[in-house]
Amino acid sequence: MATFFGEVRYLVSRAYDEADDDDETPGITYDVQLELREGGQDKLGTVEALLISHGTLVTDFCETLLLSDQCQEVGSVLVKAQSSSTLHPHKPIPSPLLLTPTSLLVCCVSKDVTAASASKFAQKLLSLIKPSCVMMVLSSYHYDALKGSYRPQGEDNCVVHSLCSSAFPHTPMYPQLPQPAILDSVPAAVMTECVVGQRPCVVYPVFTETYSTGDLDLVAGALQRVFQGKPFHELVSASLDSKKLHQYRTSNPRRENMDLYL
Repeated sequence: MATFFGEVRYLVSRAYDEADDDDETPGITYDVQLELREGGQDKLGTVEALLISHGTLVTDFCETLLLSDQCQEVGSVLVKAQSSSTLHPHKPIPSPLLLTPTSLLVCCVSKDVTAASASKFAQKLLSLIKPSCVMMVLSSYHYDALKGSYRPQGEDNCVVHSLCSSAFPHTPMYPQLPQPAILDSVPAAVMTECVVGQRPCVVYPVFTETYSTGDLDLVAGALQRVFQGKPFHELVSASLDSKKLHQYRTSNPRRENMDLYL
């Protein structure tokens, strides 16, 4: 019977290796820039409410059912990573700012806005509107992020909860987000700014299973409900057209990619 299984080697703790690696890694900072079109500043002064979409699912929903040709693009918010390394240059994708005829400002957050840059992004975005403006954040997550039971109700293939600041004067359309489920990235940053600044804001995190981009109609009913409460029902009711879902299914520009709704 063998009694020798090889030479014993003493390895350096990974804790020290990681610390050394961190010292050698150049720090990355993020520069958030606002680019306004001609007359954009004046148009921002008319904004009554702000809607922020974060995630492929809710952004597809907003672009398909909420936005129309009557919306005006007043500008965009651009996040640029500042690093000493230029080996892999990346052209950042801006987050467009679109103003509806009912004075609702819609920001579709770019995938370039990560958790590391979310705080600066939220501060820049909120600086564009009056402190009294009501805000709604729609964000999509995989249902694994929802701690507790996952129980879709009726025909809706998703679970929607809410989280609002103390300054939000209305009753949310969905129950409060249960603990210990948490928000991250842009939704968390916006809510933090609103709590500290005592600004009215409601966040609706949408928890779904993995869907292809052709299945937006499976969750559209649940998403439409968030606009039935005050004050958003007065700002978007005329824009919600379910017929657009059929057009989306037949002409979906992303259907060949089969993106995941995360």
